Amino acid sequence: MINILALIFFVYLKFVFYTNKWKLHNTNVPEKFWNNKKPFIWVHWHGQSLMLPNQWNYSKQNLFALVSRHGDGNFIASLLLKYKIQLIRGAGNPKKLGIKEKGGAMALRSMIKTLKSGSSVALTADQPPGPGKICGMGVISLAKMSGAAIIPVAATTSNRYEFNNWDNFTLNFPFGKGSIVWGNPIEINSNATAIEMEEKRLLLEDQLKSISRKSRNNIDI
Repeated sequence: MINILALIFFVYLKFVFYTNKWKLHNTNVPEKFWNNKKPFIWVHWHGQSLMLPNQWNYSKQNLFALVSRHGDGNFIASLLLKYKIQLIRGAGNPKKLGIKEKGGAMALRSMIKTLKSGSSVALTADQPPGPGKICGMGVISLAKMSGAAIIPVAATTSNRYEFNNWDNFTLNFPFGKGSIVWGNPIEINSNATAIEMEEKRLLLEDQLKSISRKSRNNIDI
């Protein structure tokens, strides 16, 4: 049943993507990494991910996604596999290294191994149960330990519905305009101090908020 529902939703999301007129910004950022076969950590807000898988260049680089082991994780996992996105099962927690205790340490090791092997990793900056739009320290720690750069991304469509929940989950609709904005790479030194890591966390949070505003403004032009 989960696979069937995921297939139906997958077809719907493809329909939405191809029936919207898209504006793409800063695509030279990921293209430079893809062309140089350099992996990175692809980061977005939790509730704004439905239109993003179509933007990955799967012919140039594999993408792995961190997916929860509980809740709606199985549905999301089934959906992502249809995009040819590979899975790392675990869950984030902004108060720790970004990883919960159950399977978390293994997920962290898997993400580091994936990045060092030449594939990129996608995960969300904010984590359930919220609050939303607050960047956790997990992605910063992952960048520090792996040596991979963080690249934020935001996407929206003019026709959409935003739920009144912790992450303002956005359901995108067809026949409108869409915008996808890539942010600038953020790198963390392997010897970064706690203060420096907090500065990078705030920088990532500011970038995500900025490119989210830009993606919304672009569809109003």
